[in-house]
Amino acid sequence: MPLFAVTYRYEAAQTDEREANKPAHREWLAARVEAGSIRTVGPFVDGSGALLLVEADDDEAARALIAQDPHYVRGVVPEITVREWLPVFGALA
Repeated sequence: MPLFAVTYRYEAAQTDEREANKPAHREWLAARVEAGSIRTVGPFVDGSGALLLVEADDDEAARALIAQDPHYVRGVVPEITVREWLPVFGALA
């Protein structure tokens, strides 16, 4: 199944709201990782956003999955990018 590199861009002005929503966001992520639809996820250390590796049939399915994330639902992710990614070497290849 194809992998998609999904990036979230965060805005500093929404930090408090994002922090308040973090437990629901992380619970949702953990369930998706356990189910296998998200392979790995984590924030950028500079606080600018996050990277998710999503396994989905196509771009539309990846976007539909992300649309369920409590951070996305609450509007604390003002911008996402979704790009199909083809790992050639390593653990995900």
